Amino acid sequence: MATRSASLDVLKLVLALLVVALHIFPVSKMTGISGLISYEIASGITRIAVPTFFIVSGYLLRNKLEDKNYLKKYCKRILLLYVVWQLIYLPDLLYHYHINWFSTKALIYKLIYGYWHLWYLLASVVGVVLLYFTRNWKVATKLALVFGLFVVGYLFQVTYKLNVFKEFSFFANIYESIGTSRNAVFFAFPFLLLGSLYEYWKFSSKHWQWILGLCSIALLLESYLYYSLKLGAMDFFVSLLPISMFLLHWAVTTNLMLQGAIPGTLSLGIYLCHPYMIRLVSEFLPQKTFGFILLKYVVICLLAVLVWYFLEKINRKFPYFL
Repeated sequence: MATRSASLDVLKLVLALLVVALHIFPVSKMTGISGLISYEIASGITRIAVPTFFIVSGYLLRNKLEDKNYLKKYCKRILLLYVVWQLIYLPDLLYHYHINWFSTKALIYKLIYGYWHLWYLLASVVGVVLLYFTRNWKVATKLALVFGLFVVGYLFQVTYKLNVFKEFSFFANIYESIGTSRNAVFFAFPFLLLGSLYEYWKFSSKHWQWILGLCSIALLLESYLYYSLKLGAMDFFVSLLPISMFLLHWAVTTNLMLQGAIPGTLSLGIYLCHPYMIRLVSEFLPQKTFGFILLKYVVICLLAVLVWYFLEKINRKFPYFL
């Protein structure tokens, strides 16, 4: 069988598996070294996944920004996935609302922005629309916009987590009503835009792998800082911006060859179906020790791949799920 460069496929698959880990490892309720490791995973290492997904998407769209029809079809497809999977997860959403896991206001927000992980789909559509309208802006202006929105989003998150404006209820309402700081404006659009500008910032240094390693260490240290401050789960990390850039650069410049191919819908399938796998496995393995969480993670990933396999077959006849 012919070989092909598969670095982007491998990267997306790894990112999807990181998202599963993000949703299974707790950021609290554990103490000692296990609590620290769990926090470093759930609010550190795994936070690489979503911004890198966005930056990869921006890179893949960089030559399509003048093709309005292509972008329309792209957005319609994502919106279709959003609606279909919102309906699929509606029973889970209503059940957990019924047992008072969240308020009526939170229910409304989840119905608008997407339940759990589905915010990513809607944010992608808004981000792509913004990409189109800014396509003719100067590169310098675009880069300034990327870093400006990133900084504002980061500060918005930190001030909220630190309760800097705790006496102003409208601040919390704004934070919650736009889907927290992890949304289309502060998260999806800047990383999509950065990916679309890859040719203008791609690395020429022969030592970029070492720099990536140092940035990864910085991410762990930054995560440890937030852990020490007891800030809970964090979406924005200063380290995420360079790490996502380096990972895209690795995927673009590495001529990774595989026998066969990683299916294009595999990472998407894992991403979309894994929350139900978490619910299922947690029913049979309710234990919450670090060892059991590791076991559950492996089982959930395997089940998500299995469900993707059947969804892929269904999707060939009814192309609404992947």
